[in-house]
Amino acid sequence: MITKMPPHVVRSFPYWETPPEPGQDLHELKWGVMEVLSDKSLRFVDTKPDQEALEELISQLQEKI
Repeated sequence: MITKMPPHVVRSFPYWETPPEPGQDLHELKWGVMEVLSDKSLRFVDTKPDQEALEELISQLQEKI
């Protein structure tokens, strides 16, 4: 009998709870963590992301605006 293992987290990164309005400061958003699972599904977790990773992401996004 083969038992299927539950999906596990493959990658996680900061992600906004709701997308920003045009011109909205990204620091004002509510941030959480998006998890990519081994079954290729996504899961948003309402928890504070790593501050360094969040600042790096915000910096990258602001360069593209």
